[in-house]
Amino acid sequence: MSLKTEPDDRRRFYEQHQRGETYAAIAVTAGVSLGCVRYWCRRLRDGGSCLSQYRRRPRGLLSQFHPLVRYGILRLRLAHPRWGVARIRYGLGQRPALQGQRLPGPAQIGRYLRQWPKVRHRLRTPKASQPAQPQAVAVHQRWQVDFKMGLALRDGSQVNLQTVRDPVGEVCIAARVTPAGSAGRHPARVTLRELQATLRCGFARWHTLPQEVQTDHEGVFVGNADTAFPSPFSLWLLGLGIRHLTIRPGQPTDNAEVERCHQTVCNYAIVGNEACDCAALQRTLDQALDELAFDLPSQAAGCAGQPPALAHPQLLQPAIRFAVEHEWALFDLQRVDAYLAEQSWPRIVGDTGQVTIGGQHQRYSVGRAYAGQMVQVRFDPADRTFVFCADALPHRELRRRKARHLDKAFLTGLPDPEGQAAPQQLSLFDLLQGVSC
Repeated sequence: MSLKTEPDDRRRFYEQHQRGETYAAIAVTAGVSLGCVRYWCRRLRDGGSCLSQYRRRPRGLLSQFHPLVRYGILRLRLAHPRWGVARIRYGLGQRPALQGQRLPGPAQIGRYLRQWPKVRHRLRTPKASQPAQPQAVAVHQRWQVDFKMGLALRDGSQVNLQTVRDPVGEVCIAARVTPAGSAGRHPARVTLRELQATLRCGFARWHTLPQEVQTDHEGVFVGNADTAFPSPFSLWLLGLGIRHLTIRPGQPTDNAEVERCHQTVCNYAIVGNEACDCAALQRTLDQALDELAFDLPSQAAGCAGQPPALAHPQLLQPAIRFAVEHEWALFDLQRVDAYLAEQSWPRIVGDTGQVTIGGQHQRYSVGRAYAGQMVQVRFDPADRTFVFCADALPHRELRRRKARHLDKAFLTGLPDPEGQAAPQQLSLFDLLQGVSC
């Protein structure tokens, strides 16, 4: 291995060579390579220094280009966030300070920008392909549900229109308008109770339950998608024996029939009646639904110019017979419990030792000792409790907490017909009612 030379050694190589010694002889005597002796002798002969000079090339993307090139790329991206790399390269060529400078190619500019999170374009993650639901083939097999938000009325208020349609029966099953606040503001969201009331109108009007209800991914339908816990709406349908289906994300055409029904109902009953208040508008809407279903010829393909109820007599034949007063008895809470018992939900315990399950404000205490740890949450139908278990094997039980907002009264929104009202203390005004002075 060759020795590392010092400046005095290099100067001595040159002096020995000037006295007539060969490069090879000097290398053998000094114990260095022939190339080393030759390099320093020729460098000193040409007037160079015997000191080592290390040149470190700048590192990083586009380091071989002028610094103004890198600066110009960032300035152009910040000034024009939607420009592509080809347009940025063209903009560089138009800058007077870069005239005559070598410019990077589009691919080099793209790689350079991707190292800066604030200026790079976010790559869209391709969504997992989800097959569309098979088409319904029977009347009352599947009902489609959707909203039309923020319909302005002349009194300065606005309403939300909730519509239910049977795509095979080609009829509007139900439609309701609900208050949505003042016009010009963001309309209020449809609540679970409003949604249930709309579907109950359809149940009662046609004296049947559908086999399936298909919706989009609105929060009232599916809850918080990130938690993977079924929404109260889904559990309500499950208790009634109805399957809840959702369309593919970003594919509103999967609910095309109810989307088109919005326009039909609006044009027939709402447009021109904006002077009515919400209650009067609902009465007009109810009359319009009867006329569209039983009296007026339909332009739907399967109706052949007849009213839907005449073209599809199966509409009047209940698939699952329903009466409003029987909903409480029809709702099967055991079916809900069996469904929940088949699942588990991973959760991270918060700093305060709490876990959220079943809703944004439904928190259960596991204990500060488990803060930051992953736990698995299961439902025990025997005592209707959430069981919190350690995520690591073995899955030992940590805590049990009584499940809230999963009882029959909450999921249906109905009062228990067998429950007795708690005693109440009457005020002096109530006691005086009916007493003549």
